[in-house]
Amino acid sequence: MNSVIQAHETELGALSVNPDGTLIASASQRGTVIKIFSADGGETLQTLRRGSGNAIIQDIVFHPNLHIIACTSNKTSIHIFEIKEAI
Repeated sequence: MNSVIQAHETELGALSVNPDGTLIASASQRGTVIKIFSADGGETLQTLRRGSGNAIIQDIVFHPNLHIIACTSNKTSIHIFEIKEAI
């Protein structure tokens, strides 16, 4: 089954899949928002705000067994977000 995910208004800046292959996280080139999608159906499960200023997201990483993700950017910062337990 193929799915098209309408992720962001601009091109993708970063993309990651969790270790189980059930979640996809993406950031746009603006780097202000990270979205988490269901890998199965492509629906948006959570939207996370990294900041209001543009940044280049260099990496998005899912923790292997906790419900958190982290992202790094060219702003020399690391952001850690909790993924909703219901996911």
